[in-house]
Amino acid sequence: MPLLFVHGVAIRQEDAPEFKTLHSLTSGVDWTAISALLREYVAPVMRPDAPQDVSLEWLYWGDLGATYRGGGRFRGTFEPESPPVPHPLEASAQAQAQWLEDRLLPQTPAALWPATIEAAALTAEDQTVRLLAAELSEPARSEVLLAAVEARRQNHTTLRSTPQLSALLLRWEERRRGRLQQAFRGVRRPLEDFGPIFLGDALTYFTLRGTPEQPGPVLERVLAALQQADATAKRSGEPLVVLSHSLGGQLVYDVLSSVVPARPDLADLRVDLWCAVGSQLGLFKELGLMLEDHFPASTNHADASPLLNHLGYLWNVWSYGDLLSFRAEGSIPSAHDAPFPLGGQVQDEHLAYFHQPHFYAALAAKLRSLTR
Repeated sequence: MPLLFVHGVAIRQEDAPEFKTLHSLTSGVDWTAISALLREYVAPVMRPDAPQDVSLEWLYWGDLGATYRGGGRFRGTFEPESPPVPHPLEASAQAQAQWLEDRLLPQTPAALWPATIEAAALTAEDQTVRLLAAELSEPARSEVLLAAVEARRQNHTTLRSTPQLSALLLRWEERRRGRLQQAFRGVRRPLEDFGPIFLGDALTYFTLRGTPEQPGPVLERVLAALQQADATAKRSGEPLVVLSHSLGGQLVYDVLSSVVPARPDLADLRVDLWCAVGSQLGLFKELGLMLEDHFPASTNHADASPLLNHLGYLWNVWSYGDLLSFRAEGSIPSAHDAPFPLGGQVQDEHLAYFHQPHFYAALAAKLRSLTR
């Protein structure tokens, strides 16, 4: 019984230029570790007499994904350094005001943003302040300019209180916001990192996806791997199992629902159990983004999906904590949802399934129940 694993977005091999940047985000999809756990838990169900001989195949398509420019530095993977203060006699007032806003607004409550923006503009236009700051070193120059903005901000009419009380409240609010930002940074940063990468690979796939009759390079690779796994299953007389993660589920769906039906010579290709983990299958189908949605003429019957001719059981494993996973039951034919309890941190949930031995044990039990 062969098992084929199709990974999702942001996976690169070590020789790829993006590997070092992406590894900190996608190390959770480690095929060496995944295959070891599959061998321990699932292989004995697939072939009880010789689990060591079970074919576990890794389908890599990361080299066909997005190419990231700009050194691979993604938003959120580093703390940007504050740019040096523009020289008061060389920079425009607008550039000076923008620098002041960039330094102050992130730590300023929203109620004081109007006063801060106005104070920064007035300070940048004040020739006396600019001449004074020009004679100072850069650290002192920054302090003088920021202090000038602070003085104007405290006297702004929108504060509706004494300057002393306003300054006290502002310092308290800045400390509170700083604590909140630090607390949320650990949650937000991985999501900020993963979002652009997810979109990059997804958009590259959709742009180069092709048609059912002429699939793009990613679908060609998935199709070839499925054909090989299917041939192995037929030779051994065993079922074919597919395990996919994230966008890998959409790749498998497009192949089984559109590409394979367009090939009469593959009419008997069949996946017996497909486990889609952390996928967006239901979401993409409801949005009409699947290949069959753009090429309805490729379907054989208007009232039935060709997917059913090539798929036995679809187990859609998602999690309430995984914000990139979605239900599929009711949207995808043959799909059965299973909300897996991860119980970790939100920023790690999309990859956490493969860290849980319980997941592999559950997959083995599902396979055993279907092949009993």
